[in-house]
Parts: sequence; C-alpha cells; structure tokens
Amino acid sequence: MRLFWRQQLPLLILIQLLEPGRTSQQIYAKALLTFKSEGGSPQLSPGRIWTYPCLRQQPQVHCYKLREPGVVSLLYKSRLKRVEASVNGDSGVPTITPLQKVDVKKPSNKKVAAIAGGVGATLVVVVIVVIVYTCLMRAKRFTRRTSETGSSLASPPVEYESGNASPYGGLPYPYDMQNLRQLTFLELEQATCNFSQSNIIGEGRFGLVYKGLLQDGSIVAVKRCLHIHTHHFVHEANRIAFVHHIHLVKLIGYYEDNHQQLLVYDYISNGNVGNHLYDSEGLPIGKLDMWRRLSIALGAAKGLEHLHSSVPPFLHMHFRTSNVLVDENFMAKVSDYGLYKLLIDGDLAESSSMIDCFLDPELSSLKNFSERSDVYSFGVFLLELISGHEAHSRSQSEKQENIVLQVRSNNFDKFVDKALGDQTMDVAKQMLELALQCLDTLIRRPSMKRVAEELEKIQASKYGHLHSGSFEIGAVKLGSELFK
Repeated sequence: MRLFWRQQLPLLILIQLLEPGRTSQQIYAKALLTFKSEGGSPQLSPGRIWTYPCLRQQPQVHCYKLREPGVVSLLYKSRLKRVEASVNGDSGVPTITPLQKVDVKKPSNKKVAAIAGGVGATLVVVVIVVIVYTCLMRAKRFTRRTSETGSSLASPPVEYESGNASPYGGLPYPYDMQNLRQLTFLELEQATCNFSQSNIIGEGRFGLVYKGLLQDGSIVAVKRCLHIHTHHFVHEANRIAFVHHIHLVKLIGYYEDNHQQLLVYDYISNGNVGNHLYDSEGLPIGKLDMWRRLSIALGAAKGLEHLHSSVPPFLHMHFRTSNVLVDENFMAKVSDYGLYKLLIDGDLAESSSMIDCFLDPELSSLKNFSERSDVYSFGVFLLELISGHEAHSRSQSEKQENIVLQVRSNNFDKFVDKALGDQTMDVAKQMLELALQCLDTLIRRPSMKRVAEELEKIQASKYGHLHSGSFEIGAVKLGSELFK
C-alpha cells in the first residue's frame, strides 16, 4: 500500500490540476476503488500515525493513519473536504462524507468605517442644530425687545456715497458715517407724540424744534423743515455728523421725503445761553456770574476752533447766541453748524448786518463766507455775554440801536451788565477788548484759535490754572454721562 500511494498520489494531484471541474470526492473515490480492485488491504498498525506529503506546494494532501483500526481519513485542505473511509469487516467499501465549511467571523473594516461615519455625521448634525437654535433665540429676544418699545426696528447706519458731491465743497468728503442713523418717519412721530405742540422747545432758521424720546431711551431734539427740499441734504447731514467735539452738539440721525427734512440731535437740557442772559424783551436778568460767562465763551470758542481746524475748514455760517447751548453743568455746546447750506441761497439776500447784527457787514454773498466771518459773529456773542442785552433789543420801551453800534458809542461802564459787580470789571474789560478785535475789519480779525488762547489767558489770570483745570476735568467727566 505504501508503494501504491507513493506512485498514485502524484498522478491524482496532477489530474486535479488538469481537470478542476471534477470534484475531489470523485477523484478520491476512484482512487480507493482502484486500490480495492487490486486486492490491496490496508495494513493498519495501531499506535502510529503516518503522514505522506505529496507535494510541497499547494494544493497538498495529507494522509493520516488512525489509532482506531478500520478508519482512514483523507483531508484535502485546499478544498476543506474530508473523506472518511470506514472499513466494515471484509467489504472495505469507503463512505465519503464532505467536510462542512467552518465560518470564521472576523471584524469587517467596512463595518468599522460605517460606525465611525455614523458617529461623525451625528456630531455634525448636533452642532448644526445647536447653532440654529442659538440664532433663533437671539432673533426672538431682539424681536421681543423691539416689540416692547412699541416702535419699528432700529434704524440702519448710513453709508456715505462718494458720488453725492456738494456744490459748496467742490470735492467729495470720504467720511465714514457709522453713527449717523437714517430714522423712519414712524419713529420720529412716536418720539415726538405725533409732533405735538407741547413738545415744541424752540424755532430756528431750519424750522420748529421738538423734544422727543427715541425707542432706545435717548432724549433728542428734532428739527423739522417743511416744504423745502434740498438735493444735497444727505451729503450735508453726513458732513455734520462727521464732526465730533465736546463743545459741539452731536447729530445722531435724519429723515427726508419729498415734503420735509428732519435732523435729530442730542438734547441739551438748559437750552441756549440767551435764556440765562436776558428776558423775553432782551433785557438783562443777571443770572450768570462772570465765571460762568467766561467759561461759556471759552467753550464756544473751542467748538468753533475745532470746526475751523478741519480740512477743508468747516464753517458755521450762522453762529449766534441762540445756537450756543448749555447743559445742566453750563458747559457750552455749539449747535446748528453747517445748517445754513441746507437753506436756499435767497435767504442770505434777505438778511443784512442792519437786520441781523451777527452777520459780517463785509460779506456780500454766501460764496465769500470765510472763517473770519464766523469770528465776527463770535465777537457779537461776546458783547451779549458782557452786557447781558440781546444783540437787537425787542423792548418796546427802549428803542435802541444794535449792540455793535451801541458799544462803539457808549462808554464801558454803561455797557457792562451791572449784575457782574465791580470785582470782575477787569475781566469784563479784557473780554470787551477781545470782542472789538473780532469786530474789526476782515483782514485784522484774529483766528478762532487765537481767540480761544486769549480767553484761556484771561481765565488763568483771574481764576488761576487750578480752577480752570478743575472745570475742564469736570466737564469731561460729566460729558460721558449726558443724555442717558
């Protein structure tokens, strides 16, 4: 038998390679039947197992001689089949039993990738849901705050349009207007109680002035101009809003349509200086002492100086006592700067230095207006502070000429306000000399920077640097707390 397997097994392997269609069971059965027909009888030796390597390369067949007599098992490893021959008695007929495949479960890489992808997708979805929820909650809170104020949504900031050039400036102004708000008419109606008569706090060249309360709690002064449409209104509003100074009233918003134009300013609680100098007939009331008057003059001078220091110079063009406002601490703030350009050019022709004594007598037209024209107006303002009289008295009992002609015809003692007292006459005299310099001919007038410096010298000489410095520090501190 040993010789038989040594001779026949290589042949069987070769047949398997040449005829892969024939099953292993058929080949092995044929081999066993051939072996039986030749009269071979397996000699089983108990206690030993024989292994016959047929080939050293795949496929291989290993034959085992079992310890139990009469059982021969042939295993074809490459096909995972097992042939078991059971020899029963003398017959020796083999029984062929296929070996079942053993399923070895191994973790699949595809399953691991699928699990990882699912976890990642879940995390992405959770993050998106959280972001969307946060945005919705913020929008809901914003809508709730807006609805509680009973007004429309907050006005958007205005962006300057470079193509909207002013005929007065020549070149466009590259200003960044982040704080100027384009308000809606509904907001202004609600702020002023539908422009109620009880909300009117003044009247100027631009129109009536209303006190109002915006949706954010800001107290404002709304100037309303009716039936006059200026094509460059937005451009001029941008120029005005660009200027910021502690002694200038801030423009915070505007509105315009075909029938009206409105400007919204910070509200200054104590009104204009004239309310504290003279009564309704323009006669002195003696409320302000010399220190207050000098401080107001210095603050107004610094405001005008800041306007003139701009490039190109920003001209007020309508400076007067009614446009110098004071807050609860009597800090002076210049208002209405730049508004004169929004009025029609014909208004200037209707005015003259005889009617409006603040107007420069050497000024022939609006195009000739310069910084020195503002200086002349400031000189008239100093005369009102010193005398306590309105520039052009409205008193029916006293038919007086305007204040400029009066100061040149009267002596100093008669001109100065009697409420100031004798102790401050030296300060009043120095202020009067400065006012006369401002009223001089055009080429001899000082600049606003020089005027502010002279007022600082007068203040320092009379009240000392310590007193002056404490006033300025207090003004800065209180300025941050205004209009809340």
